[in-house]
Amino acid sequence: MSFLRVPFFAFLIFFSFGAEHLNGQQTLYQLFVASGGAFSDPTDFVSVAAYSPQNQSTSFIGEIRTQAVQDVLIDGGKMYITATDSLVVFDLETNQRTNSVAISGARYATAYNDLLFVSIQYPETSNFLKVFDKNTLIQTASISEISGEAAAMVVHENKLYVAVPGDWTSTIGKLAVLNATDGTFIEEIDLSTSGAGIHDVFIYNNKILSVNRSPWGGTTGTLTLFDPLTKLISHHIFPYHIGKGIGIHNHQLYLSINNGIGTIDLESWQVTDDTLVSDPGSSSFIYFADIVLDTLNSRLFATTTDYFSMGEGLIFNLNGAQTGSFEAGISAEALALDYRTMSSLGELEYSQLNIFPNPATTTIQIANNSDETFETIKVFDAHGQLVKFIGGELAKNSVDVSELGSGIYFIVVTTEGSDDILTKFIKQ
Repeated sequence: MSFLRVPFFAFLIFFSFGAEHLNGQQTLYQLFVASGGAFSDPTDFVSVAAYSPQNQSTSFIGEIRTQAVQDVLIDGGKMYITATDSLVVFDLETNQRTNSVAISGARYATAYNDLLFVSIQYPETSNFLKVFDKNTLIQTASISEISGEAAAMVVHENKLYVAVPGDWTSTIGKLAVLNATDGTFIEEIDLSTSGAGIHDVFIYNNKILSVNRSPWGGTTGTLTLFDPLTKLISHHIFPYHIGKGIGIHNHQLYLSINNGIGTIDLESWQVTDDTLVSDPGSSSFIYFADIVLDTLNSRLFATTTDYFSMGEGLIFNLNGAQTGSFEAGISAEALALDYRTMSSLGELEYSQLNIFPNPATTTIQIANNSDETFETIKVFDAHGQLVKFIGGELAKNSVDVSELGSGIYFIVVTTEGSDDILTKFIKQ
């Protein structure tokens, strides 16, 4: 198996790690690593482990008896894993497997309120999105209107945006739009041949940004920006082979470029660094299996593998320097960060900032005890993905959170003195 079986005690569930760029405040988090094992060995099943950045240890959590893993989602104290033909749930308070359901072609998972959306790929040939009650895993809908195999998803202002690359023969890309509150289909947007390979989607400046992966052997890659308000579409082409979109931090998109890790400035639409982290060895069939961006602590966690004999976990700072490593099994293709905390979240206050009401339903007020004005306000979900950005004159004390799903969120406020202040709130 891919990970050493060692006891995983309840008191190890949450770890604190200092985020120095946030004025020494403590961010509690851990990294989940799901490995598919050696593809050539049908008895090497998916294994799931947790890595603690604080004590640099890896602990086994569980096994899923299938051979490949697609995605790990952390939501509301539960871990949802899509693994080829299964959707499996672990309770993170007990580290026990609590539920599972068979899903042919399961790919990526996204939660919003009480719904869980799962995108579908081959061997299925229709109904490329399925909707479940996330608490019971009872299927509530199967979306027939999506025209091809679906990939990553993102929720923005109560709508679910689904990347639709289609199968390997498709020469165009599409973006499906659904009502995130009930899963009803709204429309499918044709992104033309420039959208071919659409796979990863993000929110940037209240627009939908897609990373359109280059085909095998391709020498160019495309990013697409879709404005939900105006329906305008813009494509940006780069002379590089583009792979996985990793995440956005300070206007920089982190993504796979020429099998390594690079960055693109989303204000200038120029490549900032095409070799932030070098290709791990694709000429010897060693590739990055998955990469996640830790936005709250400014680092990257990555796994490398040759898919049959080795796997390794690597930690980089945002300058591309390796700062550590962690245990990872063969084909560790799904990573997820968990920033939850066991402490009660009532009226929270960190040094100069507090949020009220907390919990909130529609609007939050940010009280700043200093005289400095806000330059930017960023809202991150519980796994560190940017879900809302407010800058310039719009960065006021009141923030509309009505479109966010229920759960824990982090707010990072940048003041005119360039200080980052972190706090958090619960959206009901």
